[in-house]
Amino acid sequence: MTIYSFETLPSTQAWLIEKVKENRVDLPCAVIAQMQTEGIGSRDNRWIGKKGNFFASVAMPQTMLPDDLPISATSIYFAFLMKKTVEKLGSGAWVKWPNDLYLNGRKIGGCITAKKGDAVIAGIGVNIVDAPLDFGTLDLDITPLELLETFLRSVETSPSWKQIFSNFSLEFEKSKHFYTHVGNETLDLTDAVLNEDGSLMIGNRRVVSLR
Repeated sequence: MTIYSFETLPSTQAWLIEKVKENRVDLPCAVIAQMQTEGIGSRDNRWIGKKGNFFASVAMPQTMLPDDLPISATSIYFAFLMKKTVEKLGSGAWVKWPNDLYLNGRKIGGCITAKKGDAVIAGIGVNIVDAPLDFGTLDLDITPLELLETFLRSVETSPSWKQIFSNFSLEFEKSKHFYTHVGNETLDLTDAVLNEDGSLMIGNRRVVSLR
């Protein structure tokens, strides 16, 4: 898989989406930046940080993804693959529904996905060396490039959604101690029920991740 590397980008996700739309990259591929200044986070928040943190995006044809993966669950899928990647290296990070990496009660990273034509683009940020107030950092001594290369090996194994969901559903109990945001709403996850497609039932309402 080709890896494009930059010292600085406004956003790895925006850069890769643009290149995919213009057919200027061959899929699959990835991009990594030492720093990004206008990174895209959940709910249109910015994901920026100091050099040494992890800023990367991966694009691949949808045909490379498992046949049983609901397109609405891609953020869960890639976030959990990153969780499994760092777990194998000794990290205690876990995934809070639907796309956030947490450690010791604090967010350390997250994943967003976009679909452009037949391509799926997943952007992931992880605090490795520095974090804003009330956020945390990864409990590993690893460089961003080492983390990307290890993560891509996990992606290339292409585990089924059934495998990922089986593990994520066990971990979902931790998410029930938190809230999630849908539009301008803040929803309590205490009584949420996880559906097999990665969506939630909160009361009589079905909530789908669109990140």
